[in-house]
Amino acid sequence: MEEEEKTNEVNTDFMKEKIKQRPVNRKKLLRRTAVTAFLAAMFGAVACIVFLLLEPVINRAINPPETPEAVTFPEEEQEMSPEQMMKNEKELTQEQVQQQISEEVSQQVDKDQIKQEVISDIERSRGTAKELENQYSTLGEIAQKAAESVVTVTAITKDYDWAGDMFNNTGSSSGLVLAKTGTEILILAQGSKLSDAGSLEVTTEDHERYDAKVKACDLVTGLTVLAVSESGLSEEEKEKFHPAVLGSSAKSGLLGKPVIAVGSPAGTAGSVSYGIVTNAALPLDLQDSSLLQITTDIYGSTRASGVLSDLSGNIIGWIDMSGSRSDSPNLVCAVGVTELKPVIEAMSNGRQQIYLGIHGATVPEDIAKSQGIPEGAFVTKVEMDSPAMAAGIQSGDVITSLGERKIENFEDLTLALKEIDKPEPLQVSLQRQGVKGYETVKVQAAPKARFLQ
Repeated sequence: MEEEEKTNEVNTDFMKEKIKQRPVNRKKLLRRTAVTAFLAAMFGAVACIVFLLLEPVINRAINPPETPEAVTFPEEEQEMSPEQMMKNEKELTQEQVQQQISEEVSQQVDKDQIKQEVISDIERSRGTAKELENQYSTLGEIAQKAAESVVTVTAITKDYDWAGDMFNNTGSSSGLVLAKTGTEILILAQGSKLSDAGSLEVTTEDHERYDAKVKACDLVTGLTVLAVSESGLSEEEKEKFHPAVLGSSAKSGLLGKPVIAVGSPAGTAGSVSYGIVTNAALPLDLQDSSLLQITTDIYGSTRASGVLSDLSGNIIGWIDMSGSRSDSPNLVCAVGVTELKPVIEAMSNGRQQIYLGIHGATVPEDIAKSQGIPEGAFVTKVEMDSPAMAAGIQSGDVITSLGERKIENFEDLTLALKEIDKPEPLQVSLQRQGVKGYETVKVQAAPKARFLQ
């Protein structure tokens, strides 16, 4: 049995085999890959070209374009020849003739009515033109009244040319007659260097010339008061000078009002321009001053000079183009006379005011509370080489007192400076911000005389 079992066993050793992997042909694989990529790119390009060619056709088939409406113009009526008119008249029946006559009569009535309406419109336009002429005539009379107080101030300085020959160098601007004191005629002019001129002349409206001299010059505004001596003038000559009436430039009643610019608003003496006030509450950044600027819509010269007058002939502004905006340099602007009156009056009467050289502002109450700024005159800038800089006053300081005077805002400071007529040492109290907040600081200031006399 054991032998039979051994006999039945099958020998399978000869069936064992080892599978050997076939080597990869890389060149062939790369070739097939390149061919496949080329065919794919060619198929994509052909598909794109076919799509671009068929897309307009398919789009027109799906969305046919709208047919635009034809543009037509009404045909003009052609005039008939006399022969055609005669032929048509013969063909008309009696009823048609009557109807045509009736239409012609109606058309004639309409023409007469239109004619009357045109005549009425012409008459109304003539009336409007006459009213407009009367209005400008009235404005011209007001301008003439204001111009009576305006003179021409000429500064004459002797100079020499390259060859050494002497000649007169002249410059002119408008001046305003302020007053007659009995001994001299006072005239307001612009130019802090008029005192450097060799001689000064004042020309009246009738082109008569009179010698003048500087009475006082303001170092802050550049305004100068000139004096023409009345001695040697006849009564007739004195009557050529008409003192101006200074009105009010209060901002509450001036905005939007018509004004007249006289003097040299166009850059030439004797010119006149009309316009309205566009702003009357623009603060001017001048040291020791709280002046307000008046702006207008009057287009003038960048060298304009003269005054602004209201419709009563009162002077409300002194034209000063130095404060004009860079984006509108030709729009006439002026300094309001309400704030200028104390300065002009002091110079005219030979009084003095002091100069510190402080630019400032009044801080609004809500901002002062929110930022903890104390009450007083807030200093925004200090002039170089000024008494304020020498005293140690700095930007950001808040001046609370000037000598014995309490200062609650910047207007109080400018008013106090106008009231002090002697340049004597002053103690200035101020609040200066430090690490722990505002602290009291006291400095000694030595103010200078504001007017050169």
